[in-house]
Amino acid sequence: MSGTQDGSGMRSPMRRKTETKRDAILDAAMLEFTKCGYEGASISAIVGRLGASKQTLYRYFPSKDELFVEVMARIIDRHVATPLGDPEDMADIPGSLRRHGEHYLKIRLSPDMVSLARMVYAEAGRSDISRLLHPRGKMKVAEDIGRFLTAAMEDGRLRVADPAVAALHYLALLDAELFEPVVLRVREPAANGEIAAAVDRAVDAFLAGYGREGKHAS
Repeated sequence: MSGTQDGSGMRSPMRRKTETKRDAILDAAMLEFTKCGYEGASISAIVGRLGASKQTLYRYFPSKDELFVEVMARIIDRHVATPLGDPEDMADIPGSLRRHGEHYLKIRLSPDMVSLARMVYAEAGRSDISRLLHPRGKMKVAEDIGRFLTAAMEDGRLRVADPAVAALHYLALLDAELFEPVVLRVREPAANGEIAAAVDRAVDAFLAGYGREGKHAS
């Protein structure tokens, strides 16, 4: 037996201690990155917050990049929308896409996620952060949407196309009006009514391209 679980399938005390320490490191790192940004944050300050050693931190996270990615992925995991795909969603494709789209865009435009996007953009040309985070952020959401779109296509409610590409088109349309202007501080944060209206237009455009024979799915 590996020692990570007892006979009842419960996590061992050592496993729980390891996860507790890992969570504590991420808590300290989140505070430091939120306060100072990626560039201004230091490993020394993080271990100072933690009350541990650099050696302890590096046993869990070998580099600052990987630690930052884990902190950002944790924020994403706490905010991501519930994936589409319940059977009842198939009865109303436009409504399902609108409900999901509104939830997604509210999360995308939340203060935590906007701050994350600004930090990632700032580091894109200087480190591996964006490459490491991309599969765990938007691409994970795209995979979830892709599964829903696959089912809708197989059910004949959307025209048959590459669901992975269709998912990226759907997310791009949701982001099109508000995300970049808010992240770049071109405009103030969006109100709920603006988000709902932008989602309606995005879903209409998506269904114009992917509805059967250009018609809205129903």
